[in-house]
Formats: sequence, C-alpha cells, structure tokens
Amino acid sequence: MHQPAIILIHGATLNGRSWDPVRRLIDPRLRVLAPDLPGHGARRGEAYTLQAGVETVVAAARSLGDAPFILAGDSLGSYTSQAAAGALPHDRLKGLVLGGASHEFIGAPTLPYIAHALLFRVMIALFGEDKLLARKMPTTLRTFGMSGEDADNTLAAGMSLKVFPQAVAALRGNDFRAMLARIEQPTMFINGDADTNHVRGEARYVAAARQATVHRFPDCEHGVSLRRSAQYATLLNAFARRVLLDEAA
Repeated sequence: MHQPAIILIHGATLNGRSWDPVRRLIDPRLRVLAPDLPGHGARRGEAYTLQAGVETVVAAARSLGDAPFILAGDSLGSYTSQAAAGALPHDRLKGLVLGGASHEFIGAPTLPYIAHALLFRVMIALFGEDKLLARKMPTTLRTFGMSGEDADNTLAAGMSLKVFPQAVAALRGNDFRAMLARIEQPTMFINGDADTNHVRGEARYVAAARQATVHRFPDCEHGVSLRRSAQYATLLNAFARRVLLDEAA
C-alpha cells in the first residue's frame, strides 16, 4: 500500500501555497497534496465551476494510487470537498475535515455573498486586479495570521479576486447538506465562534453528517486554517491518527 495521505483544498481567491503554515506541521507519516483549484494559483486562466473543482479533487486522489487518504478543506475548499466525496473511491477515502462550510447558498442567505461578489467586480473594474492584489493582500494575509514569508509565497503563487464571483455563482442553489448526508465516512467540522453564518448553520450540517465531531475556535472568524494554523494542524493530525494512520498500521 502507498503512503497514507491528506488532500488539502484551499479557499476562494487563494491557492495551494496558502496551506504552507498547516502543511509543515502535518504528521510526517502523511503524504500531503494541496492542489490549486480552477481559477486559482497556477490555474488562474481557468474558470471555477463546482464540477471543475470536483474533477481537481478526483485527479488528486487518483495520483495517490491505492493510498488511503483524508480530505480537508476550508471555505470554498470544504464545499468542493463535500461535492467531490461521492466521486472518490469509497474504500480509500477515510474521512473529511470541513471548515467554514456550514452555510446555505440557497435563497436569502446567499444575498450577502452576491453583494460581496458585486463589490469585487466594481473594485476590479475601478482599480485593476493586479493593483488591488499588490496593495491589499500582503497586509490582509498577515492580518489572518500568516508570516511575511508565507504571505509572500501565497501571493507569488497566484491569487485571484475575479474568481470570487465565479465561486459564489458555482455554490448557489446546491444542497450541500444532502451531499453530506450521503457521505458515510467520519466528518470533523472546524469553525470559528465568530464566523456567524457558518456557526448558525453548523447544527444542521452536523445532523446531516455521519460520525460527526465538532471543534470551535473561540474568537475566530472565517478562514480557520489561516487564522489558527498550528491548532488546525493539531486537529488534522489527531483526526488522521483516528481514522487513517492507526487503521493503516
């Protein structure tokens, strides 16, 4: 059997390098993959669609050969992971870790995201995406808790603002709770107490999942893998030992 693995799926506007603060703390027994989603990183020339995101996750899993793995995502990466889980080999997928993905993109709850996407379009039209990225993102990433080096590496790997409206459009109207209910593997939810929308919907998602566990970070907003990288990695390692490493031993 190949080395057990973890596949990390990043959030909207970011790329695989945004996982660096978590990745360096992952149990060395695990192989780690952190692919760029369509429209992000090295794939900025592509459009993000949910199906294209699913295909990215499936391709990452296929590259692992017969290795068992867990799938972990944050925000857009978590929604993509929920949609992809049903297309992954049932015997090799050992669990999901979902952060910032306990919110409905159906009806009125979608309105704040539509407004935010419109703001992105207006800002890009007025100032240009490259200028906005250069001016805003280094400080924003540091505010999230990234070191200067990790922020610079994430920015250099290719961030995108224009993909945010694409991501919102792709998530709208999908019943992610129904997708989650079809996933038989253990699921761990990681949310921040101050991530209001996702905390509000968390109980419904937990009820839909099977073998669910929940962890909350106090005084933490959206983007738990960035804001609490070390603690997030500790939780991932513990989950991996429970559902993957001990089983593979």
